[in-house]
Amino acid sequence: MGIPKTIASVLWLGTAVLGAEKVLLEAEAFSERGNWKLDTQFIELMGSPYLLAHGMGQPVGLASGEFSLKDSGDYRVWVRTVDWSEQVGQAGGAGQFQLSIDGEKVGGNLGAGEPNWSWETVGEVTLEAGERTIQVEDLTGFNGRFDAVYLSNEEGDEPPNDSKILSQWRRDLLGLSKEPTEAGEFDLVVVGGGYGGMGTAISAARNGCKVALIESRQVLGGNGSSEVRVWAMGDFPPSDYPLSDIIEEFMDEAEASPAPTEQFGDAKKEAVVKAEGNITLFLNQHAFAVEMEDEEIAAVHGLDTRTSEVRRFSAPLFADCTGHGWIASKAGADTQMEEGGRMGMSNMWMWGNGEEPAAFPQKDWMLSLSEKDFPFPVRFHGQWFWEAGFDQHPIDDLEKIRDWNLIAVYSAWNAMKNKGAYAERDPAEKQFANAELTWLAHIGGTRETQQVLGDVILTEEDIVEGKEFPDACVLTTWSIDLHYPNETYLKGAPENPFISKAVHNRAVDRKVGSPIPYRCFYSRNVPNLFTAGRNISVTHEALGTVRVMKTIGMMGVVVGKAAAICIAEDSSPRGIYEDYLPELKFLMSQPGEQRYETIEELKKALEAADRAS
Repeated sequence: MGIPKTIASVLWLGTAVLGAEKVLLEAEAFSERGNWKLDTQFIELMGSPYLLAHGMGQPVGLASGEFSLKDSGDYRVWVRTVDWSEQVGQAGGAGQFQLSIDGEKVGGNLGAGEPNWSWETVGEVTLEAGERTIQVEDLTGFNGRFDAVYLSNEEGDEPPNDSKILSQWRRDLLGLSKEPTEAGEFDLVVVGGGYGGMGTAISAARNGCKVALIESRQVLGGNGSSEVRVWAMGDFPPSDYPLSDIIEEFMDEAEASPAPTEQFGDAKKEAVVKAEGNITLFLNQHAFAVEMEDEEIAAVHGLDTRTSEVRRFSAPLFADCTGHGWIASKAGADTQMEEGGRMGMSNMWMWGNGEEPAAFPQKDWMLSLSEKDFPFPVRFHGQWFWEAGFDQHPIDDLEKIRDWNLIAVYSAWNAMKNKGAYAERDPAEKQFANAELTWLAHIGGTRETQQVLGDVILTEEDIVEGKEFPDACVLTTWSIDLHYPNETYLKGAPENPFISKAVHNRAVDRKVGSPIPYRCFYSRNVPNLFTAGRNISVTHEALGTVRVMKTIGMMGVVVGKAAAICIAEDSSPRGIYEDYLPELKFLMSQPGEQRYETIEELKKALEAADRAS
């Protein structure tokens, strides 16, 4: 669903008021999207959300909007886009589209130009003053994309090719305030709405904290949402601490990975969060800037990915639950990134046989694959091992990694549909004639980016040996599960593999688990920054076990309780370990449904527990 037409009109009318000769139309503000997807994954790389024509080979509907001009005349038109297939080394312009104004096509096909994000000249058009309409028509269904449209009647004017997030040029044209809007008063700002962020926010809220939960996408759950469809793994072995209680309230009950949308319970997750009076939820909000004061985070700025409004989130405490460690990096936290051989990103997919024949277009930019180059997608699933990016940079190359996964899936499907690959698996009279792609994740499921270093860096040996820690809390139960390119399927793309294998190097007793210390859940050099998720303080090998959803969720529950004690006792994440570890253990021992509506109630409970001990 697009944002209301009135909001889009206000944004674009504001542009015209600033100067009718210059109009910036942000793609995300189009009032009708026609099934174009709002993609927010790569804002840190190319500077903006964008609309993505994710039609799996079938063109999506028109994206359209309105804008206003004060002056009639000749306008030059640009679109910011990228030839995405060329960007990953496959020439041919996979995602092409066409621009129209007032129903008249302007220029030629777009999306088959530069292999990097840039302003592509559309052409010149004569326009009358007043209300105008604009349409973008997808021509291929193969992930064409655009960030914005720019019109100008000023001679010699060209839009700056700047990838800075919400650059001053954009702010001025959009008529945005120089100062961000204050989002409210909070004790804790949680950035990232996956299992770690949800666990943190709910836990802190139930212990009296006022919490802002910020998520850049439209749904909660992270890799465990319907957009990515990784089912929740990890176990809840017997423990002194019922940390699983909160996670069991919102976790999915998916029967497979991937599985149909409804099995991932997006609505349930959102309902559980919104039921907490102490949580203010901000979906479609990308935290892109950090204010520092005396080495601590004072505030983060969030970009509304639909309206470009900027909000300021200030609090005494922050939690980086982004997985990528975005906030920690911006705050100057000590981080560690594996130099090579990292685990990659997966884009899973599903297919099925329909009642009628279904065609799939064969394109020159697709890889020439045979059935020896990829495993047959059994149970109608392309599963976790459709994975790429092992030796690419997990931040700088993030969009390229996702797009290579798309190339791989489309190429494999082309091999099955049009080249006879695995035909013997289907009844001879069909040979995939009725088969069609039913879902392909356009959101990538990343496993490994960087680790935010805490006072303890958990190692593989710590886990396998079950090392005892005074601050042991979450029990990890997954094996040391690391992913590598699968040599069996290297022939199809030897320089850029897209099929992985899992190597379970060391076993962890799932019935007992191995303890993770609390000191892995905060930054060692940014005093008011917590972490919960796959970016916690562990080595590459240890990440192989702690990165599954149920385990990550329990990390968040611990962080939320620790944050509440910080507020109650005017302490810090490190201070909890040094001065308030008994209090943390007391809170961890309480069931998930236990609630303290205010910090004052929590303080009384902590004092009573101290007297009782």
